[in-house]
Amino acid sequence: MQYDAIILAGGESSGELKKIAPYDNEALIMIGNYPMIYYVYQALRQSPAIRNIVISGPTEALRNIFIGQDRLFFVSGGQNAIESFAHGVELLREKGISEQILIMPSDIPFITIDAINDFINQAEQYDAEFYYPVTRKEVNEARFPGVSRTYVKLRDGIFTGGNLFILRSELFDQVLEIALKLVERRKNPLAMAKLFGFGLVWKYIIRRLNINAVEKRFYQTLGIKGKAIISPYAEVGVDVDKPSDLELAQKHLEGFRF
Repeated sequence: MQYDAIILAGGESSGELKKIAPYDNEALIMIGNYPMIYYVYQALRQSPAIRNIVISGPTEALRNIFIGQDRLFFVSGGQNAIESFAHGVELLREKGISEQILIMPSDIPFITIDAINDFINQAEQYDAEFYYPVTRKEVNEARFPGVSRTYVKLRDGIFTGGNLFILRSELFDQVLEIALKLVERRKNPLAMAKLFGFGLVWKYIIRRLNINAVEKRFYQTLGIKGKAIISPYAEVGVDVDKPSDLELAQKHLEGFRF
């Protein structure tokens, strides 16, 4: 199956991050030899499953980074991630959009082709409409010792959310509003649970919530078949949004060349 992909690169650099990396846009922060977004793009471009790639962000600056790349398009970023995503979808519709869209932010420079392909391959084993990766705490800490992440304790284990999504393109208009709410709450497990009702919150509080219950409630609430993919790759979950993350990225990617 072929996928179109959208990289969300419109995020402004946070105050703390900007103190040590004076760039207005996170995607343009230099890590080692390349801007942060370049690592994300290269991993994505290597996947045989990916057809067109759209980068939604500061178009002029981005075009100067990517010269002569095939099947790569640019659109202006929006006021938030969902608006940036909407701009990317509009462009893909003009070109004949694929049945499935892979969405990812520009602040995951650790991402690899293996992590992307594993997520896609696992997703294709299920009949769902929205796919979201999670990784176990022990996987994250083994790969990136001491990394700071938001974890959720479930009956299945202790997990953190990933930064890749797969969505059936025909559902875009249906999920636009709820997607914004999910993005706003993605780092607050209790706020996320509240979105789906008190029963889910109570199960979370008493440590009886599991992945299957969340998936069922997701469908009951939104009418969308969601599937959590347990990824063995910590790279899908570790992003760069604070100084300690950037220091980690500089340490791991210094000297790296494509």
